[in-house]
Amino acid sequence: MRNQDQIIHEEMRKLIKKSCAVSTKLNPEFYSFQKSLLKFFFNAASVVIDRDNQTITLYGGAIIDHSPRTLYDINQLSATTISYSNLEETLKGCLENGEKASRFYKSQLFHYNNVAQVVTEDAISA
Repeated sequence: MRNQDQIIHEEMRKLIKKSCAVSTKLNPEFYSFQKSLLKFFFNAASVVIDRDNQTITLYGGAIIDHSPRTLYDINQLSATTISYSNLEETLKGCLENGEKASRFYKSQLFHYNNVAQVVTEDAISA
């Protein structure tokens, strides 16, 4: 029997596959999803995915506040570029285990999947 984390990871893998199968020019929502996943995994302030050159550029900075809500100094931003050969596999490799990751994945699934399919007849509406 699969537990909730396994189900969440399976659904994330399906969403990643779906997002990579569609041209991002036709659906910018999936590009936004891919960027969000990379920002979460790499703790980046900004991300640019260049499909033509098969690179991902991560923009991060020096942490100036050590609180859980880390802040970046804009003057100390740095860029790191990584190459990939398969974006789908790269994104799937960014999936992590843990409570924080599960909460993030649930929010991504709720936002980027068709919410209408989840609502049942017993759902309460306003």
